[in-house]
Amino acid sequence: MVKSIVPKLFGGAAPANPEVGQALADLARLKKDRPELAVAVALLTEALPGLFAKPIIENPPDFSAERAAAKLAGGVPLLRGENLKLDEKGFRRRWLHVCKVMERQQDKSAARSMGSALKRGRLHPHELTATLLSSNPDDVYTQADRLGLDAEMTAGLLRLTLFPVLAQMNSALLAFRQGARWEKGHCPTCGSWPLLGEFRGLEQTRYLRCGWCAAEWEFPRLLCPFCATNDHHELGYFHVEGQEMKYRAAACQACRGYVKMLSTLMPLRGPEVLVADVATIHLDLAAAQRGFVVR
Repeated sequence: MVKSIVPKLFGGAAPANPEVGQALADLARLKKDRPELAVAVALLTEALPGLFAKPIIENPPDFSAERAAAKLAGGVPLLRGENLKLDEKGFRRRWLHVCKVMERQQDKSAARSMGSALKRGRLHPHELTATLLSSNPDDVYTQADRLGLDAEMTAGLLRLTLFPVLAQMNSALLAFRQGARWEKGHCPTCGSWPLLGEFRGLEQTRYLRCGWCAAEWEFPRLLCPFCATNDHHELGYFHVEGQEMKYRAAACQACRGYVKMLSTLMPLRGPEVLVADVATIHLDLAAAQRGFVVR
């Protein structure tokens, strides 16, 4: 299926990265089956190949097994506070690529402003990345506001720009997490809140997924990842009529947070996490109508 669809989208050979090829095939099906998602599908379809066009040369920090184990045991994500040796040229290429896509598919003025801010040195790749991996990642929004940029779009652009790098680092760091317990609601690799989750396999075991690095971690069904509420009276689900078997949102009345959940047989791979986010936009809209908020 991937080989038959992807060349038609781009007029050439399928992407070298099979995970990108699968994601593009999924997006092609979404475009056909869910025309209301046309704008979001078009943006991600155009952005993905450029994000993965060049090899990622960054390496994760040089951890000892003891230091990694100590961080995880203390509830500290592996990349929290680490000084990453960022390939600034690669960062700039991906950032400007997505800006061009946004110009064509979304908000031309905002996209140009974000591209100009990087070109003129008002936004600094290392500073943005360090802020994301700090104990106050929401300061990314503060930096954008200070520069007069659209904060939500800037954070979304940063997520796409860093996704190939952080996803590769997450894969490289998996060995340190083998056998280590992680009971937090935020990502054990980069510290971000989950973008969505999976009810996986026949047992429907709950896994949360990070939208910045694609990390996965098992998490109790009756526990809020944001405020750790386990009162079943405060926890529940909502869905859009007719899609409850595939898509639903786990919501917490105590903190008004929610996580979009999908039923899957196998784990979503890399870019498929980003596609799943697009496929569940209807849950974000339903959440906003009910007064729930994105973390």
